Amino acid sequence: MNFKVLLAFCVVLTIACALPQTGWTGWPPTGAINPWIPPWISSAPWYPQWTPCTTVGKSCLDCSTKLVCMKIGGMQKICTDPTMPYCNLGECSATPSAECAPPAVPASE
Repeated sequence: MNFKVLLAFCVVLTIACALPQTGWTGWPPTGAINPWIPPWISSAPWYPQWTPCTTVGKSCLDCSTKLVCMKIGGMQKICTDPTMPYCNLGECSATPSAECAPPAVPASE
């Protein structure tokens, strides 16, 4: 009996923590913050951040952050792999995009 109660508690906790940080005040999810996730966890750099989207697909927010948009919202993810630190065409890449590439140094004669 104790095992079943513990298992049910773990399932409820897992589902509650999987809710987007934006909450469930309507559809699509917008509004209040999820009360099950402490702010020190939701503000951590490794924790995915949810944001509203207008189109489905992948894109880059800046040189090191990609945005994956789904029907229920978008998830921001920082490119943390040291071998692929740049966001290029919506994916983490070792090659920077044209906007993020360092300026070319002119060859001296």
